[in-house]
Amino acid sequence: MKILFLHDGTGREIAANLLKGLEKHGIEGEAAFIERDWEPSETPLAEILDGATHVLAIFPKAGGSSPGALPWFAFAAGFACGARLPLLFYGEEAPSLPPWFAGEPVRFRNEADFSAYLDREAKEWIRERSIQQARETLLERGIPCTAASLGQCIGEKDLEAVKLFLRAGFSPDTRDKAGVPLICLAARAGDREITALLIESGASVNAPAGDRGGAALIDAALGKHTDILGDLLGAGADPNAKSKDGQSALIIAVGLNDEPTVELLLKSGANVDDPDSLGVSARKYAALFNRPGMVKLFQTYTKPPVSEIKGA
Repeated sequence: MKILFLHDGTGREIAANLLKGLEKHGIEGEAAFIERDWEPSETPLAEILDGATHVLAIFPKAGGSSPGALPWFAFAAGFACGARLPLLFYGEEAPSLPPWFAGEPVRFRNEADFSAYLDREAKEWIRERSIQQARETLLERGIPCTAASLGQCIGEKDLEAVKLFLRAGFSPDTRDKAGVPLICLAARAGDREITALLIESGASVNAPAGDRGGAALIDAALGKHTDILGDLLGAGADPNAKSKDGQSALIIAVGLNDEPTVELLLKSGANVDDPDSLGVSARKYAALFNRPGMVKLFQTYTKPPVSEIKGA
């Protein structure tokens, strides 16, 4: 980011003070004194303007020549418009603009207004530059900046590429063409680091996948990724979330005989008596599959079902 201050001599002191303000914000700046009778045939102004990201024209007092009557300002304004650079004005009173000028420049009456603008502009510039750099780095690695490529990088467990995609402006809730959220893809890949990165970046841990209908917790249970499942629960995942066939993570873990995951889910409040679409609960599956370890866990962490209490 570089702000170029242009003045005709009357704004020399103002330009010096504004440059000091730029130093406090860590922004590059340059001041250029332009003769009032400058002609377009002269080249130094074009060289000075090259490389600037913002152009600020200083007109300290009202009553002088209109900016439109000054050749150097007309050239600078035309350059700014052509290069799509912000054109800024600084002065006690806003000067009138030439009729050909399209749009309205940002105007400042004092240094406080300019400082506030710098705070906003510097943050936005840093954000946009970070996005641009991330996209350029991805392209240098031969990775297209698309949602499909992002999903592929997760499947390949390429953590650094995923970081670049997030820096490049991709939402942590991006979905692939099948409607599967990134966090589900990470859980399916069994990549704890990428899952943690997505959680930290604000991904919705309960977002359902378009194909299986379940959230990332279901995918973690299917892959027996207990560590990832624990991270999801810690981030607010619903322990009773179900897939489209009505199976909860607890039912899946019982079916896979995954006792560590079952215990973790029970500690998080998973319902052992909530049935799936077939009307069978995790407790009943444990008995049906003859899982004594599961049955013991249920006895430790839950109360017996109402039917057993009545039978007693």
